Amino acid sequence: MMNKFQKGVGLIEVLVAMLILSIGILGFVALQARATAATTEALKRSEALLVLQGLAERIRLNSQGNYLASAANKNCITNICNANDQAQDDLYFFNKEATTKNMKVSTIECPQTSTEQPRTCLIAAWDKTEPNKGAMPTDTTQNIPCLVADGSKYQDGATCLLMEVY
Repeated sequence: MMNKFQKGVGLIEVLVAMLILSIGILGFVALQARATAATTEALKRSEALLVLQGLAERIRLNSQGNYLASAANKNCITNICNANDQAQDDLYFFNKEATTKNMKVSTIECPQTSTEQPRTCLIAAWDKTEPNKGAMPTDTTQNIPCLVADGSKYQDGATCLLMEVY
């Protein structure tokens, strides 16, 4: 004969099992969301690396060009260009390429390098990061720079990639 205090125990067991299962499912959903974000970040880094490698190859080919200048469409495919014109055209091409991938690209003089062997640093940035160095803005609506002001490390929360070329 069944004790009257045992009525509903099976239902409570089922409810506890459902609670444990739902916690497990929520954990899996959170893990899936995190994996998706990591995949997106890895894709952005891969795209940035491809753009920067292409620009680095152009810099090695045109070692006499000034790649710290601003980008300009010199159309060196059909026009005769000097080394600096070619550098500006290369920068224009890779800036355009980066823009199609929702990125920004810039070149800076690498910080903390020898004056005897100056190096150019290529920066690709995406999301709310600017491809430069500077102080963290106090206004949270502003984009953050990729590197701290002295260029020694990445800014906290920056989504960018730095490549040194020589």
